[in-house]
Amino acid sequence: MPSACVVLCLALLWAPIAANAQTAAGGLAGTPGIHQSTLPAAGRRYTLAIPDGYTGQEPVPLIVSLHYGGTVTPFYGRGLLEGLIEPAFRSLGAIVVAPDSAAGNWANPTAEQHVLELLDYIEANYNIDAEKTLLIGYSMGGGGTWYLTPRHPERFKAAIVMAGRPQADSTSFDWETPMYVIHSTADQVVPFESTAAAVERLRDQGESIDLVVVDGISHYEIPRYRPYLEAAMPWIQGVWER
Repeated sequence: MPSACVVLCLALLWAPIAANAQTAAGGLAGTPGIHQSTLPAAGRRYTLAIPDGYTGQEPVPLIVSLHYGGTVTPFYGRGLLEGLIEPAFRSLGAIVVAPDSAAGNWANPTAEQHVLELLDYIEANYNIDAEKTLLIGYSMGGGGTWYLTPRHPERFKAAIVMAGRPQADSTSFDWETPMYVIHSTADQVVPFESTAAAVERLRDQGESIDLVVVDGISHYEIPRYRPYLEAAMPWIQGVWER
């Protein structure tokens, strides 16, 4: 049974949806706004945010958002996209895509293939600046970000993890993609200590990784991460301009 905190948090994330829903049932969305669609042939669901002013004439950044755990109802990724990621990063003028997990958690080869196939589809159908890509995830999605980032540095030029557990092999890679990690010391689900230990080891190996330590935010207080994402904007832009 979800706690009252979980219910309130998810309600806050989903609150804007009813008034702003647009659906492209299996079609290719082209107008600014939030769209729900499915990947042709595969039928896997994803949510897409197209920024105001997008015409396809100029390349724009791409942000891939990986949702938290739970029962994956249709367009489950929309909650995190619309409630946190897109508002926090709106000024970047990026297309934001949020797949629904169809393979359990994000840290496995099947989910990896699904994310890459969606990425291929988005890059083939929208004018994406391949040097300005960002992978971001919360909780289970953060674990997926730890998993995917070092395996595909050519696809993700920057990565942000929020409240995500490092993978067992996270410190065994030569990381090429800079990572920005945000974690609360009050997280009661994903211990801060495991993240801090992985970050310290990676730093000792000379990897480019930033850790922002947050106090007083529990695991399910997702909307409270917004100011920390907004504060990461200069870091994102600096990485993209390298």
